[in-house]
Amino acid sequence: GSVEVAYGAGDGTSIARCQYLTQDDAGIPGKNRDESFFGSDVVARDLDGDGYTDLAVSVFDWKPSVIIMWGSEDGLSRGVRVPGTDGSHVAWGDDPILDEQLAGGDFDGDGHPDLVFGLGSDKGLLKGPFGRDGTPAGTGRVAAPRRPAPDVESANYDDLVAGDLDGDGVDDLVSIHDADTGGEVPWRDRSQPVSYLRGGRDGFTQPGDVRLPDAGEGAIGDVDGDGVDDLVLSPRGGDASRSSVTVVYGSQDGPGTRTTTVDRDTPGVPGAEPQDEDAVLTSLDTGDVNGDGYADVVAGAPRWDVYGEPGPEQVLFLAGGPDGLSGAGARLFDGGDLGAAQGGDADFGAVVGLIDLGGDGRADLVVTAPGSDTVEGVAYLLRGTAEGPSTTGVTRLTEGTFDDTKGLDLLMGGGEIAH
Repeated sequence: GSVEVAYGAGDGTSIARCQYLTQDDAGIPGKNRDESFFGSDVVARDLDGDGYTDLAVSVFDWKPSVIIMWGSEDGLSRGVRVPGTDGSHVAWGDDPILDEQLAGGDFDGDGHPDLVFGLGSDKGLLKGPFGRDGTPAGTGRVAAPRRPAPDVESANYDDLVAGDLDGDGVDDLVSIHDADTGGEVPWRDRSQPVSYLRGGRDGFTQPGDVRLPDAGEGAIGDVDGDGVDDLVLSPRGGDASRSSVTVVYGSQDGPGTRTTTVDRDTPGVPGAEPQDEDAVLTSLDTGDVNGDGYADVVAGAPRWDVYGEPGPEQVLFLAGGPDGLSGAGARLFDGGDLGAAQGGDADFGAVVGLIDLGGDGRADLVVTAPGSDTVEGVAYLLRGTAEGPSTTGVTRLTEGTFDDTKGLDLLMGGGEIAH
């Protein structure tokens, strides 16, 4: 379990310095061990209101909890464990300790960032601002999602994302689960239900009239520029295309009244529809890459499954606009073109992120290729431009970038990107 931090220099995608953190570092609670999963979920917010971004990290050393590492003029420093974290209580969940999720946002509308760690828990909402000892200003209940269907035996977390999907100034929660209906089934036939919890000053509510399509991954951003966030999904089940992205547009009534699906058959989207089961979009993020005021979408298609068929690993860029998501300005990035190992061994696109590393108002594209014991892990940084992510002057971060790894083979970007 480790966290790698790359500090932006404010000059394109150049990196000022890097930091390698584990629970063996002085000032970080706990002890580094094989199955503590330190850093499996990460949230970057100013949690104590001092003007510096802090990093909240999930960890599972004997029970699920959250560690906050405080930001400062010198970067991330000592950490504290948030007291009283509980974990999820979902009746139809299975082994939630290994699938716990952490999300950040202003869920009560008081202007302070909060954390959510535990669906169905009476204290799953950890309210900001946080004290320097890690104590939240208060706690609140987070409702458990409804059972997707009577035949669903269990449905562990796949994802938990946050954003303001009804435009009321308070962040909402969307959770994605992998439902077990018994037996081995292809990905396209698996039920992966999506649940919506509306944030509010009096706590979370669960509107009964919001129905969202099944999906494997999610991200939130305002792709049509109307001031209300939209929900971006990688759909699953039924006739969903392996390379499709669905936008469920937000509204004053919440998400669900209008949708758009973009895939390789959409005019302007490059490349052909993948013909094998392993070329599915498994990572998503949103951000304004071209600086036009609309959130754009990136989606990664690695071959993460060790039993998967060899083949190309790609990242798809889709531009937002006044009419929402479309194929106009779409780009396709192949890992092989950027020097990633061929055939699926690099897992190029395992995690994607859109982050303004250069301070120019355009989000830069971060793509991780975690690799393996025999293939070096790499994080690629592509500068944001008016035409989308640029393949000119690509920055590569490897385990050698982090000078305190003591010869470890880092699974670079195997977990999550916080920004």
